[in-house]
This record gives sequence, structure tokens and C-alpha cells, in this order.
Amino acid sequence: MPNCKQCSTGFEITDDDRKFYEKIKIPEPTHCPDCRMQRRMSFRNERKLYQRKCDVTGKEIISVFAPDSWVKVCDKDHWFSDKFEPMNYGRDYDFNRPFFDQFKDFMKEVPFPSLRVETSENCDFNTDMSDCSDCYLCSRTHKCQDMLYTYRGNASSSCVDCYQAVKSELLYECVECINCYNGKYLFFCSDCSDSAFLIDCRGCRDCFMCTNLRKKQYCFMNEQLTKEEYFKKMEEFDFSSYNHVQKAFKLFKDIKLKAIHRDLIMVNTEDSVGDNLYDCKNCYMCFGVKFAQDCRYLWDVMKYKDSADAYSGGRDSELCYETTSVSACYNTKFCLRVTYSSDVSYSMFCRTCESCFGCIGLKHKKFCIFNKQYTEEEYKALLPKIIEHKKNAGEWGEFFPITLSPYAYNETTAHEYFPKQKNEVESAGWHWRNDETEIPNVEKIIPADKLPGNIKDIPDDVLNWAIKCEVTNRPFKITAQELNYYRANKLPMPHLHPDERHKRRLEFKRPPKLFDRNCAKCQKEIKTPYSQDRPEVVYCEECYLSDVY
Repeated sequence: MPNCKQCSTGFEITDDDRKFYEKIKIPEPTHCPDCRMQRRMSFRNERKLYQRKCDVTGKEIISVFAPDSWVKVCDKDHWFSDKFEPMNYGRDYDFNRPFFDQFKDFMKEVPFPSLRVETSENCDFNTDMSDCSDCYLCSRTHKCQDMLYTYRGNASSSCVDCYQAVKSELLYECVECINCYNGKYLFFCSDCSDSAFLIDCRGCRDCFMCTNLRKKQYCFMNEQLTKEEYFKKMEEFDFSSYNHVQKAFKLFKDIKLKAIHRDLIMVNTEDSVGDNLYDCKNCYMCFGVKFAQDCRYLWDVMKYKDSADAYSGGRDSELCYETTSVSACYNTKFCLRVTYSSDVSYSMFCRTCESCFGCIGLKHKKFCIFNKQYTEEEYKALLPKIIEHKKNAGEWGEFFPITLSPYAYNETTAHEYFPKQKNEVESAGWHWRNDETEIPNVEKIIPADKLPGNIKDIPDDVLNWAIKCEVTNRPFKITAQELNYYRANKLPMPHLHPDERHKRRLEFKRPPKLFDRNCAKCQKEIKTPYSQDRPEVVYCEECYLSDVY
């Protein structure tokens, strides 16, 4: 059993792993699966936005790259247009220097796109978005309208402060909900409407403070009531009052501990190891994966086949390895943000390319190295020499090191799943960004606990204030779109900074790891993302289905 080159932990390389590595002709990994995932995630800033100048046009822009980032940044509209020509930055490969050193210098010259916001309207203050309209501070959101502060919205509308909302409408502070309508504080629910404070409910409506319900109506704290009894009870609760909501959360905290959690979520899945898998076959140590087959060590990926070690991506990709946000690709290795391409390695932000190595920003190109054009014969003669050069330097088979990330570690998804302290990050030679929030240009700053307690008492003038988060003291502003939403849906003004609200929603996610534990009912040994020392009540599949259904 080898020891991880980064964390020194011993890790297993299975026979199936070795078969895959042999198939794609790469050496066995030197990092454990977690450190490999951490490394890939360190190249993803999914939520932080900055105001800065475009290094190409001089235009004031919004970008995922901070003003002091060491890479050049180009306004997305210019970068994705025919005006930007990445081939102008082509250079020769230098066999006297390690590849990663050369690539870092290359990254300093080729401008990166400020954002990925495609075919969307009134969505400049977002990232990783397509086919949307009128959204604000959302990320990884597609085919949505009127979304605010939501991470991973899909085919949804009018959802605010949500984490993974799919085919839903009018949701507030919800986590992993599908096909829900008019819900508040729903967690892991589907096909629910007109309800609040639910966990793991399916096909319910008009329910409050309940867990593990199936096709129920007029339930209050898991007690079946008549319609008249239910609405009389609900008259006692005022969603527009901040104090009422906080009292409900305290009650919900106790109810949440009584909820039954299924050991593993496996839907239409066979011969697989992992959690939160849908329509998967023969997948190993995969988490949050849909429509995949013969895959290993994937997180948050869909429609992959015969691939390993990927974070984010989809669209019928095959034979991909050590990738981040790679979609519709074949035989693509060690890449970031490569789409509709084949036989591409160690490249970033390339589209519709074939047989390219070490390139940035190319589209519709073949046989390129460091953005320099070669003939097919020249490319095929040079590439084996480069691979041998990388092997001699110990670089072949390794994803880009974290030192090459254009983001500070605490700006990235890696920090959410593998949190580090500033001194740990800097001692590893990685970059840390001091999170100093600029004070907005406002008439006044008001502590959150000094806000009027009911949304009906919030004046229009709040749009000219900054609110000081009651946990982090970071100031944040309210937009007109946001205020209108709170008023229309009778919701209290938030007291926490958007980043703190996102952080709290993350705490509800099922961890992407597996632990040994015993079923809380029958004591059978199970594998589950909930470790033995966690307070959740976890059942094996048989006991869960018996009790819930």
C-alpha cells in the first residue's frame, strides 16, 4: 500500500484501478483520492466575485479572479468572441525546464475569461451560468429565472438562498430539493408544496416541522391533523417575524435529530460503492453522481463513462482522468474547463479541440502544443518526447499542482471540503487571500440585531444601508429584487452575510465519505457518510424502507 505524497496517509490502489491506468497509459497515482480531489478543487472558484479591470480592454468588469490575481483576465464578452485570438500567445516547448514551470509562465501570458455566463440576460453578477435571466449572486445555475444567492439551481425559478434546487419554484433556504413549490426550509425533499421545515419528505403538501413523510397533507410535527386544525395551528406562526423563525429553528434542531437517515442513497444503481448515486453502474467511491458507468473517484459528475478522478462535468464524457469541469470529452486527461474535445491533456479552457497538449483558451484547433500550431506528423513526433521529459521530472500522471491555481486556496471549493488554516496553506506554499470586505458606499451601517423584527416594518430606505452580519461582522447589502421577494413572500430580513448563509447550508449536505457504523434499529454493520460519532439516526436500507414506507 503506497503512502500519499502529500498527506503521508496509506491508500489502496485496487486491481480495477490498475486496469484503468493501463488502459489510458498513465502511471499509478502518488496522491490519495482525497488529496487528488483537493488538488482538482483548488482550481475552482465557484462563488467569489470581484470588481476589477479587464487586462485586455481596460473595461471595468466582474470576475472570479481578484484584482491582484497573478493571471491576466479578459472580459468574458471579448474572450468568447472572435476578437480574442489565443494562438497569438503560442510558444515552443523548452526541454531544459520542467513542464509545470513553463506552464505557469504560460498562464501569466494568456488571459483567462472573467466569468462563465452564457446565453443569459441580466446575470452579470453570477458565475458558471447558462440560459438564465434576472439572477444575482448564483453559481452553477442553468435554465433558471429570478434566482438569488443559490448554488446549483437547475430549471427553477424564484428560489432564494438555496443549495441544489431542481425543477422548483418559490423556495427559500432549501437544500437538495426536486420538483418543489412554495417551500421554506426544506431539506432533501421532492414533490412537496406549501410546506416548511421538512426533512426527507416526498409528495407532501401543507405540512410543517415534519420528517420522513410520504404523500401526506395537513401534518404538524408528524401528527396528522384535519385541514381546519392544521390551518388554525399555522395561524400561530408568523413567517415574516425574525423571532418566530429563530424559535422555529431551535425546535427544528431537536426534530432534525429524530429524523431517520438512510445509510446510502442509491437509486437505480448496481454494483457500486459511494453515496447519492442515481442511475449508475459499476462505480467505485463516487459521490453525487448521476448516469455514470464504470467510473471511479468521481464527485458531482453526470453522464460519464469509463472515467476516474473528476470533479464537476458531464455531457457524455468517456475515458477522462484527473479533470475538473470537463464535459462532452473523450480521452481527456489533466484538464480544467475543456469541452467538446478529444485527446487533449494538460490544458485549460479549450473548446472543440482535438490532439492538443498544454494549451489555454483554444477553440476548433488540432495538433497544438502551448498554443503553437504543428502538423500532424510534427505533433505526433514531439508529444512522446514531451511525455518522456515529464516522466523524467516526475510530472507525468500528476494534475496541475495547487501552486499553479490562479486562486487563493480559501477562494476555492477545496477550502469548503478540505478546510485549512492560513498558516497551513502558506506553509504548504499555496496562496491565501485575506478576506477583507470593502465597506460599501452607503448612508449607514446597521447591526443585524437592530433591524426591525418584521419584514412589514422594514423601510424602503434599507436599500441604502449596509447590514452587519451578526456572526462575522461583514457588511452586506440588500438589493431591490431581494427586498421585493421578502415582502411578497412575507419573509424576515436575513441577519447573516450571504457567505455565512451558504456555509450553514453546507452543513446539511451528506459528507462525501464512507464510514463503518451500525444500523440504529437492527444493529447490522453498514457503510454510510455519517460517522459513528455523529448524532444522526441512521438506518440500513431494509429498516429505513420498513419504517418510512
